[in-house]
Amino acid sequence: MTTMKPTERIFRLVSSFRSKQLLVIMLACCIVLVTTTACFLGFSYLSFNHESRVRMEALGDIIGADISAALAFGDYPAITTSLEVLRADPSVKQLFILNEHDQISASYHQKLEVVPDNVQLRLSTLRSEVRKPYIFDVSPGIEKAISRDGNRLGSILIEQDERVIIKQLAVTTVISAVILLFALGLSYVLANRFQRVITDPLTAMAATMQEVSATKDYSQRVSSCDTDEMNLLAERFNEMLTEIEQRDEELLARQDQLYHMANYDALTGLPNRALYNDRLEQALLLAARTGEGLAVLFIDLDNFKVINDTHGHRIGDLLLLESAARLESGTRVSDTVARLGGDEFTVFLRGTRTPEIAVQVARKYIENLYLPYEIENNRLYVSASIGIALFPEHGVTPETLIKNADAAMYQAKEKGKNSVELFSQSLHAKFSEQLGLSNDLHRALEQGEFELYYQPRINLLRNSWSSVEALIRWNHPEIGLVPPDKFITLAEQNGLILPIGEWVLREACRQLRQWHCQGFYLPRVSVNISPLQLQRQDLFAIVKDALVSNHLCTKSLELEIVESALVDNVGHSISILKKLQDIGVIISIDDFGTGYSSLSYLRTLPVDILKIDRSFMLHAHESVEDNRMLASIISMSHSLGLEVVTEGVELAEQELVLKNHHCQEAQGYYYSRPLPATKLLQCFFNSPMTLEDMHVHTVGHTQDTCCMLADGPAKPCGNVIGSIEPYDH
Repeated sequence: MTTMKPTERIFRLVSSFRSKQLLVIMLACCIVLVTTTACFLGFSYLSFNHESRVRMEALGDIIGADISAALAFGDYPAITTSLEVLRADPSVKQLFILNEHDQISASYHQKLEVVPDNVQLRLSTLRSEVRKPYIFDVSPGIEKAISRDGNRLGSILIEQDERVIIKQLAVTTVISAVILLFALGLSYVLANRFQRVITDPLTAMAATMQEVSATKDYSQRVSSCDTDEMNLLAERFNEMLTEIEQRDEELLARQDQLYHMANYDALTGLPNRALYNDRLEQALLLAARTGEGLAVLFIDLDNFKVINDTHGHRIGDLLLLESAARLESGTRVSDTVARLGGDEFTVFLRGTRTPEIAVQVARKYIENLYLPYEIENNRLYVSASIGIALFPEHGVTPETLIKNADAAMYQAKEKGKNSVELFSQSLHAKFSEQLGLSNDLHRALEQGEFELYYQPRINLLRNSWSSVEALIRWNHPEIGLVPPDKFITLAEQNGLILPIGEWVLREACRQLRQWHCQGFYLPRVSVNISPLQLQRQDLFAIVKDALVSNHLCTKSLELEIVESALVDNVGHSISILKKLQDIGVIISIDDFGTGYSSLSYLRTLPVDILKIDRSFMLHAHESVEDNRMLASIISMSHSLGLEVVTEGVELAEQELVLKNHHCQEAQGYYYSRPLPATKLLQCFFNSPMTLEDMHVHTVGHTQDTCCMLADGPAKPCGNVIGSIEPYDH
């Protein structure tokens, strides 16, 4: 369907109004003129009929007076001679002279030969018609009495010729029709002229509107009109143009504002993602035609969250403004720098002939960003990590290039930040694998693809098993067994670590209870807890439910926390761990030495065990320096009342070093690799070592003992009548 423009509709409306107005005027004129003509013809008809009758009566009187003497004396030839003069009068069709006995004495006919029978028949017919009253019919004739000296001598019957009246009426009708047509023509000319008084101002308004629509010049106005109504319409029309002009100006201003809001970042004023993608797409089309290179740089400020949290969002916003200004000042006019959100920026460089040029530009950005910032009496330093993707080597679409540059930026952060990384296919394969694993993780928990492996922990003083650490494995249906270092980080990034971590905790408790039922009275199982679980989950309620539902003593569970979990939101983390420690759950610091904690800092934390990272164990048996460092950590931990577990023991010489330093427990491949639950059970029964407490004893399940969470006594399983209480170190 074709849509008409407003001006076209106005012109069509005016044209239609003009035609309709002219049609209405002409229709009114036609009705009036036709009615007038019809009335005139009707009046003429009655007038002709009346005049004809009056003339016939006068003619009858004249003839009666003329032939009365001849009729009295019976002189019929004289009467006939007198009637011959009627031939000069065409209106008389026939005439009869009757004597006093109503017998025809003489007659006159326009036709010379008349059959007597017909004359007699016509006489009787004429007499009956004359005597009938008439209103609209043509008068057939008259009948007049002939008298002399008061005596009736006879009568005269005159029949008039109706063709004379019809002829007169026809002539009058023709004249009237000519006058009617002339009047209609004159009416059309006058109506066409007069209707322009109304339509011309409307046409002028339509023309003005068309010109305004074409030129957007709302300053034009229509002239005033002669008539009050049209002048009022012109004034209202001009007022409408004024309002449209104001609204158009406001609309243009709002459009500019909306365009800026839709395409530019509100804080920095830099192009946003939408505008950047559009410009990048145009630049790629040009580069494809000319064959020139193009580089996309993805820039992320390092540790910006720390500054934001420490100094507040206002300082963070001012820092972003200054960073954006530095990036923009170091960017050519032909290139574009944009803010994608948060502390992420991106730049595309035209005409980049080699990767070295792109890396050189990126390093200049890093140097410029690393200069000190003076913001509200705060001297701040911020580094940046930059990833680079090249066109067409690393992609030909904006989405692909930005994604690959982003991947390279993450690689730069993993390598220590404040550096530049160029995208490569190996990096692409790595991130593609991570993306696939991240997508498959959503399905893994629902499909039951996770499994727990367990690695024993050995008490070096008693040469016995003290506990096992639960380690998650992923049985991927296509890849096979996936180690945790490949998917735990992904799970933390997409939030799946929360349900996965809860499943690990409950499954480890369930397995420990099952081992107890099978006669494997292992004192304790340890479970790694993600920092997100401390921050986002009700960890206390989950632990309590897992222990109660499996009828386990609280000392049967050890929670391993990495140092970073205690750095973020320290107060909340310490509060949760303190509640867990108060009910008997063992708390340990995992991978100690790889984070930011110090031994003095650990004095304020609710911690029972310190697990030294395997990196301190690698060369302790052959490096004097590493040996001394390990000895210092163990000694200081003992002074703080903490038990020590050393990870990564793979050699007998390493075990000997730990025994010499009086380390309580060790864990590593020297004793056992992580094993599934069934194989671990077989390994234990085939091992020369025993459980940590050689005299494993059972205790009652009252709230005064270690089972502080249960609502009542635990139900025994098989021949087990109580929970296993671990050896009290």
